[in-house]
Amino acid sequence: MSNLEEPSESSLDSAQTLPPFPFLDLPSELRSKILSYLLCTDRRTIDLDPANHRTSTARLHLFLVSKRFGYDAYHVFYARHTFRIFQTHGRFLGKRTEPLIARLPPYYRRALTSLELRLGPGWSDPPKPWYVSDRLGLEDCTAVRTLRVFVEVDPSSPVFKGFRLNRHFFTNFSGALLQDVMERLPALETVEFDAYPSVERDGALMTRLLEVTKQADMRIAWGLQREWGDSLADELEKAGLKARKARGLD
Repeated sequence: MSNLEEPSESSLDSAQTLPPFPFLDLPSELRSKILSYLLCTDRRTIDLDPANHRTSTARLHLFLVSKRFGYDAYHVFYARHTFRIFQTHGRFLGKRTEPLIARLPPYYRRALTSLELRLGPGWSDPPKPWYVSDRLGLEDCTAVRTLRVFVEVDPSSPVFKGFRLNRHFFTNFSGALLQDVMERLPALETVEFDAYPSVERDGALMTRLLEVTKQADMRIAWGLQREWGDSLADELEKAGLKARKARGLD
């Protein structure tokens, strides 16, 4: 037998007469913090995925509570997650399947703060939707300061000889794609690189991506998976510059 007692009618009546909590009267920082607990998913990168109906759809119902509540909610949801520019799930690689950010209305795209470009799927035959055009609405992403680039494979590696079209095909494709994306993002400041362990930082693909990023005058950062940092030569060069400035030589 359970030791829990059923609530009495009087306690239920008193609960029903309590005034609603004035959530919208809270400071905006506190509202955002509370909403982040409700809206942020374990998958911090959002993409077209069959699992979205389990992980995200129910949370989005909060957008419908009221106009003001929905405004707060969608800003938290879209600002706290990274959205993938081009889909990678096999179910959504068809020619007529538009990327997720192309499906968002402009006011949702304006709330985004970071995007991800994932390179590797379709390295021998890139998916048909993987091209930059007006349909993506990247110009609407006025709050995006960080672009995360994750490299799954580098087909220029000798391991892929005999399977690739040619050694430079995917390197050229990826470099051009990154350049097109950066040119369309009006407030982009930082490009963060990360990769699987098989990808070499000084390989042909990463070298091209870094060159394109430097030419665009973007700050380069490193992701947590590989923990790539500045090379020893870079560190020594920086140390030398600091020493010269300290001595007043520059």
